[in-house]
Amino acid sequence: MRLRLERVLLVALVLLVAAWAARPALRSLRWTLVGLVELGRLPAAGPAPRDAAPARIAHGGGALGALRTTNTVEALDRNYGRGVRWFEVDFLPDSRGVWWAVHDWAQASDVLGVPLDAQGRGLPGAQKAGPAPSVPRLEQVLDWMGQHPDARLVTDTKGDNASLLGQLRAAPPAVRARIHPQLYRLEELGWIANDGFGAPIFTTYRSAYPWWVLRRFVQRAPLLAVTVTREQATEACAALCARVPVLTHTVNDPSEAASLARTGLTGIYTDELLP
Repeated sequence: MRLRLERVLLVALVLLVAAWAARPALRSLRWTLVGLVELGRLPAAGPAPRDAAPARIAHGGGALGALRTTNTVEALDRNYGRGVRWFEVDFLPDSRGVWWAVHDWAQASDVLGVPLDAQGRGLPGAQKAGPAPSVPRLEQVLDWMGQHPDARLVTDTKGDNASLLGQLRAAPPAVRARIHPQLYRLEELGWIANDGFGAPIFTTYRSAYPWWVLRRFVQRAPLLAVTVTREQATEACAALCARVPVLTHTVNDPSEAASLARTGLTGIYTDELLP
């Protein structure tokens, strides 16, 4: 009986080890299958983008003095005054579903003093007046875009992109045409096909599609660019740079920016390396 139990435990252990070892292959297979299904559901190809992908995008609105990723109107104003025209801004909803320009609530609390509720969600409406800039609502960012007709907005969210896109559709057509949504799944291209947005950017940090799937995608999708992580930059450029502009995030070292440019990348998201 004891010998039988030991054999059962040994077999179970072997199976657990095998399952653990197979995780990367299974994850790759999952994203391959998901990608093939989504490729088959893509809308008809739209016109090629009229805009060229920029060499620099101000990450989180660009640095505001010593502060980074504030996503504030003050950061937009400061960097617009320096000559920046392409801005990436992060958005998240609060517990009531109101969307704010914020990277994540913990960071907003640390950097801007935004109070948090018991679940760690932001309470930006309760932020005390003081020297720190305040977190703007999504509508305030859209108003700012309306007042700066040569500015471009690249959106990012760690939340529900479908919900964010729904909010952005309320922007006036002239503003919406200068909003370049970041997409995280291939299927999201269909969500914006006829909504009057600027050419979208596909970004890879929330998925793991194989590069050959992304090559097929960019051949059919009217993208402004594909954005990859710094760790993916060399491999991504080898796979995609001949077909679509490739950008990477977040780069603040001039020598690294120059090295990435030599690999063939078109541009970077940056806090500091701005005009």
